[in-house]
Amino acid sequence: MIRPFLIVLNFLLILSFSEAPESYALSQAQSKSSVTNKPDSLRVGLVLSGGGAKGVAHIGVLKAIEESGLRIDYITGTSMGSLVGGLYAIGYNSDQLIELAKENNFVELFTENPERRYISNYEKGFDERTIVSFPISEKGIDLPAGIITGQNIYTYLSNLAWMAHSTDDFDEFPIPYAAIATDIETGEAVVFRSGYLPDAIRASISIPSAMVPHEINGKLYVDGGLARNIPVEDAIRMGANYIIAVDVSTPLVPQDSLQTLTEIMNQAVMYRINERGKQQKKMADLVIEVSELNKYDITDFDLMERFLDIGLEAGRRFMPEFRELANRQQGVAPERPGMEPPVPLPISNIIIEGNSLFDDEFILRKLEFEPGNRLTPDDIEARISKLYSSSYIDQVTYRIKPDTLYQYNLQVKIHESKRNNFNVGLRYESNTQASILLESSFQDLLHPGSINRLETRLGDRISIGTDYIYYGALGSRLAALTSVWFNSELVEWYSDFDRVSSFKSRTLKAEISAGNYFSTQNLFTVGIRKEFDYQDNEINPADIEPVSKGHHGIFAKYRYDSHNRKAYPSNGQKLVAEGYHSNTAFMSPLLFTSVAGLWEGFIPLSENLSFRHALYGGYTYGDDLPWNYWHTVNRYSDTFGYVRIGGFDTFQVASRNLQLASFGLQAEPVYHRFVGVDVYTGRFSDQWELSLNRSDFEYGISLSVGALTILGPIKAILSTSTIDSFQAEIQIGYQF
Repeated sequence: MIRPFLIVLNFLLILSFSEAPESYALSQAQSKSSVTNKPDSLRVGLVLSGGGAKGVAHIGVLKAIEESGLRIDYITGTSMGSLVGGLYAIGYNSDQLIELAKENNFVELFTENPERRYISNYEKGFDERTIVSFPISEKGIDLPAGIITGQNIYTYLSNLAWMAHSTDDFDEFPIPYAAIATDIETGEAVVFRSGYLPDAIRASISIPSAMVPHEINGKLYVDGGLARNIPVEDAIRMGANYIIAVDVSTPLVPQDSLQTLTEIMNQAVMYRINERGKQQKKMADLVIEVSELNKYDITDFDLMERFLDIGLEAGRRFMPEFRELANRQQGVAPERPGMEPPVPLPISNIIIEGNSLFDDEFILRKLEFEPGNRLTPDDIEARISKLYSSSYIDQVTYRIKPDTLYQYNLQVKIHESKRNNFNVGLRYESNTQASILLESSFQDLLHPGSINRLETRLGDRISIGTDYIYYGALGSRLAALTSVWFNSELVEWYSDFDRVSSFKSRTLKAEISAGNYFSTQNLFTVGIRKEFDYQDNEINPADIEPVSKGHHGIFAKYRYDSHNRKAYPSNGQKLVAEGYHSNTAFMSPLLFTSVAGLWEGFIPLSENLSFRHALYGGYTYGDDLPWNYWHTVNRYSDTFGYVRIGGFDTFQVASRNLQLASFGLQAEPVYHRFVGVDVYTGRFSDQWELSLNRSDFEYGISLSVGALTILGPIKAILSTSTIDSFQAEIQIGYQF
């Protein structure tokens, strides 16, 4: 049996240009009659194989065919060939395909991080913390059906195929077309000659294990290369009597190149694919084997221009044959002006399918729909991203179909995520060492219309807890939240920036609150809190100022967070405020008040440069103050995140009142590679002050370099401050 990870290795047959910088669609399509309806004894079928990144060479061959004047009457394709062939069949010319291939960003295509500004306030409290997620079934923890759902891929296909949305019969395209996929249940090849073009292509390129199998009418499909990588017989069935087959697939390698288990298993998989390919090529009249590609890998996405040139050179070697065939055809090949920019269409109605967790009103509100709106594919894509951003939706697909002569319906299909998940996060910091986060979420576990989260953090700080949120219907913004948490950490206590004592702080906390948790803008929540605080393993207890006594009180929170991502945000603002009051008037043993607020923003100065600013203030009133209400920096907070000042140790600042300001620049010279410089100033005192007496402030500066990787953010930081001459830090993984 072929292991899933080997399938991923062998079939990273990626859509090398499906992320288009602009769309070409829903202009008047070329008439099919101008291409295929003239009686002709020579009917040419073009067959395009799968081949991963190397499949972009198909475009170079198409360019040579156009230059020769040869008319293509039918196109069949598998995987990458289905993408190239499908777009060419609906009207794209080779120059447009070349442009798409050069401008595509593969990292963005295969990352499915949602638009963070559109996720709910509840989800923003714990998003971007884990690196791997597993579904939970009745049998336990399983492997996911695929690493990605293919949302980005499907959306880009829908964008590029704008003119074909209302066409169900692929024979009605300017060039009749067929895509090959594999039925995951039977392993047999399935030929798509009708339906919705993005569905057919998405099925054909469904990389096993890397991408979730694609569902069409209740059937699941994976990459067509598993069943028929070079679909010659399908072009013959369509009516072609002369077949040009272009093979860019990976050949078998000699035994001296098989040194590892992966290489051996790769060879075993490719053996069957190549054997079936040989049988198909025997039925072709002209086979173009682009052998120059053999030394490259199917994942060499940074070599697109080279693959285009190789394909064009291979095609031009067969220019005499192309021209001879063209001379045998009646008439001349029609011109291919290419696809024009999309025409906005008037949308009269939205038809919603597949939703049960979310009500129609919620979805319509997200789509900001008004009857009669004229929408382009970019407009729809922006609105669809608002729906997909929720972790409770796996995929959103759409299609435009005519309603009346001048109006159209927007059909939106919701694939909701009803599974329970187990997530894992990893974090390493040079000053606190390694930590691990284990998180599980369950829907409708205790009550229909509820979500339960269980979380455990192990490391320098131990945290165990659960959330129970009741929403009734996810279309509602309002929800009630019950939380119970236990926290334990070793606290180093400082006096005048010198460590004088330490203690183990333990807290058991329970909260009940209500608020608009499922809104995406401003969060307002109020509730009551009960805490049991105690300390042990005390060293020099006389120097420890926080009290150890249980208490209860009321709290209120506000949050607005439009950062585009938690790690290395480049734009957006975050404003968070929280207040808590414990009073003997309602039988709490302690009388104190704590208020804190954070404003952090990123302002883009250019495409790769952002200005960062942050203001943090913390105020307390009352003689008895538990440890959790002292204000400190360089320590992760569930409410505020990581409030930082460069050149300070964790806990080196812990005061009743804190005022902190910082600003800096963050550059991204290479995609997801960052360089930053930040300047900090802060005042830490027992009394709140508004004067700007410079003698009360401490200062720091940091220089950082880092990257976003598969393990999360990585950052190296060099800092200095007025209390520490030099510090070096390493941080790996998401903060939690």
